[in-house]
Amino acid sequence: MKFKIDNEIIEKFPGITIGVLIAKEINNQGPIPKEVQEEKKEQETKIQAQYPSTETLSQHPKIDIWRKAYSLFGGEPKKNKSSIENIYRRISNGESIGQINKIVDIYNVISIKHMLPVG
Repeated sequence: MKFKIDNEIIEKFPGITIGVLIAKEINNQGPIPKEVQEEKKEQETKIQAQYPSTETLSQHPKIDIWRKAYSLFGGEPKKNKSSIENIYRRISNGESIGQINKIVDIYNVISIKHMLPVG
């Protein structure tokens, strides 16, 4: 497996830190662990209480930084939101992020708990 970062990214973001996780022999089949489901529900409840409206969500420093990064890449953050902003908006609007599989559900819990795009 080869992972390459374009030089333009390094030039625009000289202090960038990028992490890559490679996991082998993982069983992603079967039911989502109960602990993951419970933590997801707990985090969704906290988010709904903390952000009953999406009006000020874009001003949160952890969301704003992703909007700025998207702009630097030439993106339109109002039109194309980061995954974490999309998830928080859905939860704030009373939706659950649902279940996909073990790995996706685990990184979604990490993502919403720390307000950080993980996937």
